[in-house]
Amino acid sequence: MPSVKSENNQPIQSTQSTDTPQFVHATCAVFLDNSTIFTAESNGATVLYRGVSATVINYASHSIPVPWSFQLSSNSPGYSGIEQAFNFADSRVTDGTVSGTATAKFLTLLPKAANNITIGLLLQADAAAFPVPQAFKLNDHSCSVVVLPSNVPPPVDIISPSFQEVQAEAGTGFTTLKGRIIDRTSGEPISLRGFNWFGFDNAQTCVDGLWAGSTALSRDLATVMRTQQALGFNAVRLLTSFASVFGLPPLSQSRECASVTPSDYQAYLTDPSTPVAEGATIPDLAYTPPATEGICSDYLDAFSSSFERYMFVINLFARNGFYVVLDNQLNTDPTLITEGQDAWLGYWRQIATAVAADEYAVNKVIIDGLNEPDSYGIRWEPTATRPGYGALMLSLMDAVYPILPGALFFIEGSDQDCGAAPASNWGDGFASQPEVLSQFPTCGISNPGPVFFQPLLSTPYLSQVVISPHVYGPSISQTTKNAAGQALWTRLSQSFGYLNKVGFGGHVFPIAIGEFGTYFAEQADQTMFADLAKYMLNKKDDGSPVDDLHNPITSFFWFAWNANSGDTGGLVNSPNWDSIVWQKIEYLQRLGLAPWYTGEPPSTSVAGAATPSTPPVPSGPNPPSSPSSGPASPATPSTPSPPMQTPCIVAASFTSVWQDPNNGPYMTAVSLIITNIGSQTLPVPWSLTISSTAYTNVQYSWNWEITSGYDGRTVSGVANQEWLAMVPGGKGRNGVNLGYVAGSSQSTTFIPDSISVNSQKCEWA
Repeated sequence: MPSVKSENNQPIQSTQSTDTPQFVHATCAVFLDNSTIFTAESNGATVLYRGVSATVINYASHSIPVPWSFQLSSNSPGYSGIEQAFNFADSRVTDGTVSGTATAKFLTLLPKAANNITIGLLLQADAAAFPVPQAFKLNDHSCSVVVLPSNVPPPVDIISPSFQEVQAEAGTGFTTLKGRIIDRTSGEPISLRGFNWFGFDNAQTCVDGLWAGSTALSRDLATVMRTQQALGFNAVRLLTSFASVFGLPPLSQSRECASVTPSDYQAYLTDPSTPVAEGATIPDLAYTPPATEGICSDYLDAFSSSFERYMFVINLFARNGFYVVLDNQLNTDPTLITEGQDAWLGYWRQIATAVAADEYAVNKVIIDGLNEPDSYGIRWEPTATRPGYGALMLSLMDAVYPILPGALFFIEGSDQDCGAAPASNWGDGFASQPEVLSQFPTCGISNPGPVFFQPLLSTPYLSQVVISPHVYGPSISQTTKNAAGQALWTRLSQSFGYLNKVGFGGHVFPIAIGEFGTYFAEQADQTMFADLAKYMLNKKDDGSPVDDLHNPITSFFWFAWNANSGDTGGLVNSPNWDSIVWQKIEYLQRLGLAPWYTGEPPSTSVAGAATPSTPPVPSGPNPPSSPSSGPASPATPSTPSPPMQTPCIVAASFTSVWQDPNNGPYMTAVSLIITNIGSQTLPVPWSLTISSTAYTNVQYSWNWEITSGYDGRTVSGVANQEWLAMVPGGKGRNGVNLGYVAGSSQSTTFIPDSISVNSQKCEWA
């Protein structure tokens, strides 16, 4: 994530100001931990005091030796004094800003976050409210600033089901095939055309910017979402800090705002350089939350925790057809480093469980496990002080896939930025080909082949993985080497492009650019982004391919929606967030974005969400209904209801096949969707019989209980949970989902011969 400016004006513990940038892609960061404020009387006046612990980290590839200096500033009126200093000298306050110098040898800042240095301050303020720290400079270079919550609760203890218990429901979530992303709901390949939106990662406890401007164009989340959809976007990447989402109370988002007339809204949403296609209209959202006239986003204040609001925002996007990428921002949320891998995985399990219980989000969510791991010196291989990124991502998918088997997993690159090496910025770096790695013998660049790609090939979630590099221009990467033309194209194909054509070990991966963006202010960026578009389309100006090493890349996430993105600017303008940067929209149109005025159909779809009257279909065996609830009780066998008087139809599918020599040798999870197409309701309990002569065994059922095991021909059982009562509804409606794990001597013979309900054979859908 590039640098960010926080412009909120509320008096809260966050990085807020009207002008100060928060450089998230900076080469240093400071994490501030505040103590309780206390008061004292001085000459008849009340003075506020607060202890601040500042942990400084160096992300750069070189050490920062002592002496190094720092400046800490806040919102107005600033600090009035410093009473005590720890681990630094020459402390002073000038015009409200605290400064000092670290001189002791042990305070040297090692490269790539190899160590961290803590300095302590007891600050004084002559103000009604204690000033909030907002900016930190190290040797006059701005660092990213994160104010840590005072008490982040540990993650809820959720144990992931085993792979044998996993179901991937027909019509739920995603899969991939030959380098393309498939939406299981429609069965069609899709392109993700999205944007990044931060706020849940920087203590705002919501998507940022709803405080800007004065009208619904910027202050009402639903109106902003409608704008994003009308511009042609069908996906959003929500930058997330576990410390913020789980540790901070939700900040109020409701504000007075003026409404916008339809004619003004159309003018706002129309590129002045582009004619409106005949018959084109601005689409409405499928769902808009109830709102109060004259008040914007008040529905966001209905939640007692930031996590509940986070899940509401995810649901609102998904309910309106958006695909939602959830990302953990390592460079502003070091939970993985400070609390350890188990806690980090625990927070991901908690989010995944909540998503699995949401009938809309379960079909739309994508997990981007760790943002730009190389910002913290995390390589593909483990080191003495850091976990290996390859093993870490495999552990994440081991934990989350059984809860969300339909989710995609975005994998970023790491630690291949070395001179002319394939990567040029954090979040890039996937080169595994020996002929490429051998070109950089002195770099010691990290190799994902043996530690990630090779073990990935034998997992059940291989088809859920998408390669998601970050690609930035010289204004952010700070290098013009291999940043244009054929040199750029070769570098990109060496790093990640080869994976959507040649692949690894015979498997071809889809690619979605997770971050890319620019102000288009510098000539070097303009040149690079023009050539990047050619690369993504794999088409030069004359129509010929830029190379034969990769296929076109049609999925992307622009950085960022936020007008306060310091390195790139936003898709909307600062300071009011209520005017669109058409130059960027026009650039993205070259890559496939289709705004409403082009007359092309919207790329968002609400297909795949459960019918509101239908109970949510669990994504795992009896999952909890909320992150804090325990697992559902197992089904109790009881007498099935009388035979169905009307017919049923059934659709069957199975997930990725894995090998288990003791049970298969081939195993998979089989999912059934059974629909009552008659005129009478079939109450629970009802019996289920599955017939197949191809199986070697059947085990692990969900949403029904096996009462008579597989005998070489059939396996039977009973469904008795209340929500499995089959109401009449007709083909394609009100289907119930059940599943089981089966073994077979062949890898393709998993669809059963027949399915019977209450001894009545169902038709195939």
